[in-house]
Amino acid sequence: MVKVLHLSDIHLGSGFSHGKVDPETGLNTRFLDFIGTLRRCIDRALDEPVDLVLFGGDAFPDATPPPYIAEAFAVEFHRLAEANIPTVLLVGNHDRYSLADGSASLGIYRTLAVPNFIVGDRLDLHSIPTRHGPIQVITLPWLTSSTLLTRPESQGLSIAEINQLLAERLRIALEGEIRKRDRNCPTILLGHLMSDKAKFGAERLLAVSKGFTIPLSLLVRQEFDYVALGHVHKHQNLNPSNDPPVVYPGSIERVDFSEEKEDKGYVLAEVEVGSCHWEFCPLPVRPFLTVSVDVSQAEDPQEMLLKTLGKKDLGDRVVRLRYKLRADQLDRINTSELRKALKPAHSATIQPELISQLSRPRIPSLSGRAIDPLDALHAYLDNREDLRDIREDLVKAAEHLLHEDELPLFRD
Repeated sequence: MVKVLHLSDIHLGSGFSHGKVDPETGLNTRFLDFIGTLRRCIDRALDEPVDLVLFGGDAFPDATPPPYIAEAFAVEFHRLAEANIPTVLLVGNHDRYSLADGSASLGIYRTLAVPNFIVGDRLDLHSIPTRHGPIQVITLPWLTSSTLLTRPESQGLSIAEINQLLAERLRIALEGEIRKRDRNCPTILLGHLMSDKAKFGAERLLAVSKGFTIPLSLLVRQEFDYVALGHVHKHQNLNPSNDPPVVYPGSIERVDFSEEKEDKGYVLAEVEVGSCHWEFCPLPVRPFLTVSVDVSQAEDPQEMLLKTLGKKDLGDRVVRLRYKLRADQLDRINTSELRKALKPAHSATIQPELISQLSRPRIPSLSGRAIDPLDALHAYLDNREDLRDIREDLVKAAEHLLHEDELPLFRD
C-alpha cells in the first residue's frame, strides 16, 4: 500500500490586499500565512512519512512570480527532495506562460534535474518507485481547446459541439495512456481540470486561460485507484461511492472572501490495486469574516455599526464591514471610529453601499396634484428633521431664486 499526500492550488503570492507589512521581515503577512500553511503540508509529508507527494497545479497566481516568491516555494519542496520522497508537480492554468509552445514555470524543476521530481506538463504515464512499491501516475495538465483541436476543425461548430469533440479527443488520448499501465500496479490519475460535476470556487475569478469542462464519466474508470484533481478551490469528492475517489483537495489557503466559509486542507490517501482509503486533513488557516449591517432605517447608524462590531470576534481575522445606508446618512458615519473598532482584526476593509431611494413612498402632501415650488419645499422640509437648523436659510434662498427677475448668463 502506497501512502500519498495530495495538495493543490497553493497560489503563493495571492491575497496581498488582505494583508499588511510584517515589521520584522518586511514581507506581506498574507505571504507569510501561505508559506506557513505550505510548510505544514510538507511537515506532514515528512512526519508520516508518505511515499509520494502529488501537487495538483497552480503554484503561483501566474507563471512569472517575483524571485523571492519562487524561491520560497522551492525551499519548501526541496525538503521533499532531501528526504527522497518522489514528488509530481502538475502544471495548472496559472503555471503556463502565455506562449504557444505550452511551456510552464514549473519546468525549471525538470531542467535542474531535481532528484525524484516529475513535472507533469503533458498527458503521460509515469511509473514511480517508492518505499512501498511502484505506483503509476497519469498526468493530465491544464488543457485548452487549442491543445486538442485546430482552428479549421472547430469552424462552424457550436460551443456544445466543440466541447463534445474535445471530450472525445481527450477520451481517446487518455485511453492510450491507460492501456500502457501495469495492471498489477496501483494507478492514479492526476489532473488539473474543471469537471462538469464540480462546485465552483474562487478559480472562476482567477482563471488566466480558457479551458473546457471535462465530463466526470472520463474520470470514473475502474482502471484508476485514485483520481487526484486540482483547479477547483473548494474541497469535494465527485464520486461518493469511492470507486474510485475523485477528489479535489481544494486550495490550501483562502484566496479571497468567496472562500470565507470553506475548509482548507490536503488529502492523505493509502492506495493499492483496487482500493483507496483517503481522508481530508483540515489546515488551521486564517479565518475571514464578513460583517453585514443594514443601517438605512437606524436613527443612529454609527451607534448601530459600533454595537454590531462589538459583538463580533474580530481577533486576527481578515474582516470586511459591509453596510447599507441612505445618502442623507453619510455625514453621520465616522469612518475613523469604525477603523478603531476594527483594530483587533488582522486586516479590515469598509464597504458602504448606498441604497436607492427611488422606491421610497412619496410625501403624501405632494402626491397627485400640481404644487407651487415653495409649497413643495416646505412639504419636503417638514419631513427632514436633519435640515431643521438651516430651514430658514433654504427657504430664503429659494424665494430669492424664484423672484429674481433675471439671472444673467455671464457675470463680470
